[in-house]
Parts: sequence; structure tokens; C-alpha cells
Amino acid sequence: MQLETTRLLIRDFIETDLDAVYAYGSDPEVVRYMVFPPSTLDGTREHIARCMALANEQPRRSYDMGIVLRSTGTIIGGITLGMLEHADNEAAFSYLLNRAWWGQGYATEALAEMLRFGFVQLGLQRIADSCDSENIASARVMEKCGMRLEREEDDERCYVMTASDYQQLHGSHSCM
Repeated sequence: MQLETTRLLIRDFIETDLDAVYAYGSDPEVVRYMVFPPSTLDGTREHIARCMALANEQPRRSYDMGIVLRSTGTIIGGITLGMLEHADNEAAFSYLLNRAWWGQGYATEALAEMLRFGFVQLGLQRIADSCDSENIASARVMEKCGMRLEREEDDERCYVMTASDYQQLHGSHSCM
């Protein structure tokens, strides 16, 4: 599966992505606010194998995909949209971007496309996630995409967008 934006391809991972995924997943600064430690090479290999297996499940419940620069074919990060077990038509997301590509709008572009995909193509009703309160850059990405702060607790900010929020911002069939 592949999604396209002006500058990016968002596609399923393949085995040859190993080195690029390891490069950003093993960087302590990239995973600083994540709930997992920097990845090992074996851990990255297992992650890609798991993503490839999940991509073949029917019905598909997780879209864990690579973010690729269209101009060069370089993998610069990963983004996930995963359906929640406890709620119908709801999903959560996460993303990681190689530090060399921070500050250029790629995370915002990738998240905007995943929100469009979730609401327009999958028919989701709610997409939400959270970030560490100190992770101002990630909070800003979500805000730029039109997500709203739902609640703030201790060290976490929770952001949400509903299908009706998306429609109000973009129209029922509009692309971002």
C-alpha cells in the first residue's frame, strides 16, 4: 500500500529499509519522548518483519509505514495509524523522523495524509494520540494538522480529531 503527498510517499516497509529505519530508531534523541528505548539492529529487523506481517492481515488493523522522500527514494521516518481494540472506528497514531529531516514540515505533511486516509478512506470517526508535555515540536505538528488539545495531565498532552472536525476543516472529500 502507498499514499502520496506533494513531497512524500508513505508506503509499507520492506526488508531493504533496515538500515534507514535503524538509523532513526537507534538515535536516542529521536526516541527521547517515546515509551521505548533506542532500537537495536535485531530489534529493528523484528520491527520491520512485524510491520510486514501486519500489512498482510485482513482486515488490516495497523498501518505502520515508512515515510519516503519522493525526490530521492530516501526513507526519512515512519508513521503508524492503528485501530484501537476497545473502540470501533477509532485509531491512534505515532511517528518518528530521522533527525536530519526535522524542521522541514515532513512530519506535518505525513500526519496530515494519515488523517486524510483515516477519515476519508477508512471511514474512521476519531483519531487521537498524546505526546509528552515537553515535546513541543510534536504538539505543534498535531496542532498544525488541525487536531485539538483534548486534555492535559501531568506530563502528557492528548490531542484528538473527529470525522466532523476533519470535514469542517477540509470538506468531506478534500485532500490536505
